[in-house]
Amino acid sequence: MNIQYRKLKLKMKTKLLLIQILILTGALVKAQDTKLTSDHDKTYSVNFQLGLNQIKETNLIPLAHQGRLTELSFETEKIKKSLRQFRFSFLYSRIKTEAEEMPKSGNIMFCLDYSFNFLIYQKNNLRYYLGPQASLCYSYMLYPNWDDSHGYWADYLSFGPDNILSLSLKHEREWFTSLSFSLVSIFSRPDEIRQYKMDNSSVEGILKALNSNLESGSLNKALQINFKIEYRFPVFVSKREAITFGMNLIRLSQKKEQPVFQFIWQAGLKIML
Repeated sequence: MNIQYRKLKLKMKTKLLLIQILILTGALVKAQDTKLTSDHDKTYSVNFQLGLNQIKETNLIPLAHQGRLTELSFETEKIKKSLRQFRFSFLYSRIKTEAEEMPKSGNIMFCLDYSFNFLIYQKNNLRYYLGPQASLCYSYMLYPNWDDSHGYWADYLSFGPDNILSLSLKHEREWFTSLSFSLVSIFSRPDEIRQYKMDNSSVEGILKALNSNLESGSLNKALQINFKIEYRFPVFVSKREAITFGMNLIRLSQKKEQPVFQFIWQAGLKIML
């Protein structure tokens, strides 16, 4: 009887141990799945793009300048019940008109963008987000062949809606499309007729000029439209990259001055860290 009792007790202990191992294994697998799923909840990325930059500064001449551009940006993205994005970008471009042989004019842009989007619609692998976006951009141009005494700029702080459409595919691939545009803006442009023959070319003078002549307006005065497409795909177990394409249209016009038009299109590679 004692021997049978010991055998029965040993079998029960063995079964309990197996149950505990199965429960622990299940918990570990669930934790790993949660970790893998949440790897894409918050991402940091670096985006390198090349493209074409076209500017028509009618305060200066009625001719359009154009040239190749290089842009480098740092981006963060956080997805839970909402989708939040932050982006800092730097763009450099050498531009010229058809009347010039060499691109001696130039354009430098610094931009900050932040959006907070809510999940509006979801069906199967399709998601649509909508929310507000704020954009701050400083754009500074020099045209030495046409005006070697003054700088030109088109700066703005804009607010408007941001639309994002996400389509998830097999094997963690994804099409990611966004369209944003401004509704209200505060912007700065130089006077068509300058008060001084030469600008203050010091850092302090340039910064002061970039924040002068502030004016507010809606679509009739300040319009910015940005369209982006990304094809995201995995490269390692928990890492992804993306092929990117984007277009950006800017038009700023003060009451008494001529407008500036800028059109940018670019393509590149995004590396998610």
